Amino acid sequence: MKRLLTLTLIGLILLGGLFMAATFLNRGVPADTAAVDAANQLFASSHFVEAAQIYEQQIGRGVEDASIYFNLGNAYFQQGDLGRAVLNYQRAAQLDPRDADIQANLELARAQTTELFAAEPSGPLAVLADLTGWLTLNETAVVVLAFWFLLSFVILARRQLHTGKSDKWLGYVAVIVVALLLISGLSLGSRTILEQTQPEGVVIAPSVAVSSGPGLDLATGMSLLSGTEINVVETQGEWVRVKSPGSTQNWLPVNAVQTIGADFNQHQDL
Repeated sequence: MKRLLTLTLIGLILLGGLFMAATFLNRGVPADTAAVDAANQLFASSHFVEAAQIYEQQIGRGVEDASIYFNLGNAYFQQGDLGRAVLNYQRAAQLDPRDADIQANLELARAQTTELFAAEPSGPLAVLADLTGWLTLNETAVVVLAFWFLLSFVILARRQLHTGKSDKWLGYVAVIVVALLLISGLSLGSRTILEQTQPEGVVIAPSVAVSSGPGLDLATGMSLLSGTEINVVETQGEWVRVKSPGSTQNWLPVNAVQTIGADFNQHQDL
């Protein structure tokens, strides 16, 4: 009985720690509800430019809210700015990847572009990253932490109970949890690496000339249009090397692209 109470107490402590970690990861700057309501009313009245300005102000304050990015994407879409529409739908999807409306509007905006597919990282890292694509990065981190806590609890329980029957089924549980921990941990690591080394971005210029190197004199005669999704490979001064649809690598002016996860100027020589 004493061992059972000890295990229960430890389990509650672990659950409390997991809850605190989840709360910490999800905390952020709250939105100004009055300003957001005003922006929503402006949008409903077809004042899309003014609505977008207010949404941008909220984001500039550090607000990270899927609904604000979604509404901002809608405002840009109504203005015909496909690049910023796709950009903000993607940012909304990062914060709420399971929202059907966000996904539907993202696909609608993509369908309006001439590039009907996005450049995506390939290889083992991309495969592992896709395993938890239905979760946000923070949610994936919480899942990994949960499996770690669960594994610790199972190992402790096996040592405390230490009976033939319990040893057997707790051993099976431990194997399953280890497998899930490895899968989720590798997926989290892969997503983090890809986000740092090949961050996703979107062309926001109406049309941008493609160069074979960092310079206007190296223009290829080709161009990418607003809304084209790319992956950033490296930056060099005022130029960025990107992987564009078809997995080709080209150079674009840095001001023609914005990354989904952060402002572009935060990525230095990735």
